Amino acid sequence: MHVLLKNEDENYCAKCCKTVNIIDRMFASITELKEKIDVSYEDIYSDDTKKKYGELTPPTLIIQDKIIVEGHVPIIKKLARDLFRVIESLNV
Repeated sequence: MHVLLKNEDENYCAKCCKTVNIIDRMFASITELKEKIDVSYEDIYSDDTKKKYGELTPPTLIIQDKIIVEGHVPIIKKLARDLFRVIESLNV
């Protein structure tokens, strides 16, 4: 899962900061996800990110090159459900 955030010298926007907290809380309470999902935090404004995904609104979460959240803080239950679907599709 790629988490694209507005990152200016560790100065996250409020939505980006809340998104990181949501992801941390989700992984702390659902250890199965933490074991099966790799997370990378990336700068949404980096040249590599812009080339690969185009202009996006932070925070953005991408799983298997599909945008699942853009521009708002994810809801923990929906995010966990989406991640479990990804895991199930990989195990089929």
